Amino acid sequence: MSRRDGRKYIELRLPEPLRRQLEATTREKVPLAYLVRQALRRAMDLGLDWDTPFDARDGTLISLQLSTEERARLERWTKAHDVSEEVAVLSLVSASV
Repeated sequence: MSRRDGRKYIELRLPEPLRRQLEATTREKVPLAYLVRQALRRAMDLGLDWDTPFDARDGTLISLQLSTEERARLERWTKAHDVSEEVAVLSLVSASV
């Protein structure tokens, strides 16, 4: 896959409260996509789970680039919980923050 390949990206809407929580985890000014990816990796590494799916209707639109390994791990979560990739990412990130 080339780096411009759309299959590597997930577009999701990051809700304002979750964005603020992520930004509060660091004093550095880093991109939101970086913070989301690190929180997602941490949640998957710790084996965190969620009780209710986190669904965002509006928020900051970000493109999240994931590695092949991260996509495969995320696919297992989406199949196990029967949710979309966006819902799985937001639910895991909210569980880790």
